[in-house]
Amino acid sequence: MLEDMKKEIRQGIEKLNETGKVTAQEIKALTQEAVAKVAQKSKEGISKTNEIAKEAATTAVEELKKVEQHSKENIDAAVAGVLEGAKQKTQEVIDTLDYEMLKAKYKVEEKKEELALKLKDALDGVKEAANKFTDESKEHIEEAVTTVKLKNAEMLGLMEATIKESTKKVIQEGKDVEERVAQITQKAAEDALCDVKLTTQKVKDVTKAAIMSAIKAAQEEEQKIEETVKGAIEGVKKALLQKIEEEKASLEEVKNNTKAFIEEDVRQTIDHVELIEGTFMEELEELSQTADMLSDAAIEAISEEVDAIKAQAPQMKEKAQEVVKKAVEILKEKGQEAAYSAKEKGHEILESMKNEVEELSERMVKVTKGALSGMVEGVKKALKEEEK
Repeated sequence: MLEDMKKEIRQGIEKLNETGKVTAQEIKALTQEAVAKVAQKSKEGISKTNEIAKEAATTAVEELKKVEQHSKENIDAAVAGVLEGAKQKTQEVIDTLDYEMLKAKYKVEEKKEELALKLKDALDGVKEAANKFTDESKEHIEEAVTTVKLKNAEMLGLMEATIKESTKKVIQEGKDVEERVAQITQKAAEDALCDVKLTTQKVKDVTKAAIMSAIKAAQEEEQKIEETVKGAIEGVKKALLQKIEEEKASLEEVKNNTKAFIEEDVRQTIDHVELIEGTFMEELEELSQTADMLSDAAIEAISEEVDAIKAQAPQMKEKAQEVVKKAVEILKEKGQEAAYSAKEKGHEILESMKNEVEELSERMVKVTKGALSGMVEGVKKALKEEEK
């Protein structure tokens, strides 16, 4: 396959030269097409891509030199074509997957709405059934309905309102406000995170909804703002720590073969758990800058909590690292070393990028200096022309 590719590049450049069509655009198209063909047929993955790119670039430059068309512009075009060709097939797959994921996302949202409506109808039906009883059975049924509603408050669109009203009652009673608000937001956040895949977006949404709802209650009551802020943040933090522990327990079940091993689930756990603390802190930082929705007292209280959390030992991060370590162990134990090698390869690339960044930054400085120099020369020239 490599020989066919090299032959195609040589003959292509030779033909372009004979017909007087050697342009950067044509050279890029030629090398991109030649590399894409062989890259698509290759089944050896990343290691083969390295060899394909090396041979293609070498052949293109050698042939350009042979026909004396090796200008910087033409070599740049040849290299660009090689790189585009190497990633073309994978990029097409990614684009297709992105499109399918977008369709799936809208389908999921549609089904979530349908699920919420069905649950609401079911709850209404059970509540109507309670009216058929006059003894304690009625009370038991109504309590059961309320419990289910609380558990599914987010799905039913009731979470924020429930937190807000519960917080108001606690503030009005005036006792142990911080501790009780923490219990309210912790329970609400735990319910919202229960039985769902842990994602950074979910963490952001739940954090914002729970904390903002509690703060709004305090602002409307015009009291206990600092205690409410502290309690709301502490409650969500505890809920996230609890969710991390649940992820760890779930991985333990996979390791012990009491739960099915699904590679993508384990990989997703690694990706999202690593970012939980950062996502939580990022959302708090954003809340502290929401001047149009929060009072000065609330913003100050959030900022103080952010500083206090930063000063503490990174409890959430440490627990997340334990989960990630467990997940990586499982991937390797389950014979997924090859599947995980792409991620390890990514780490290798990041290491090599440290050296490349310095090289690129030097190049960027040279480019900007060149551009600035060109601008200065242009100004000088214009001034001279005006003087004339």
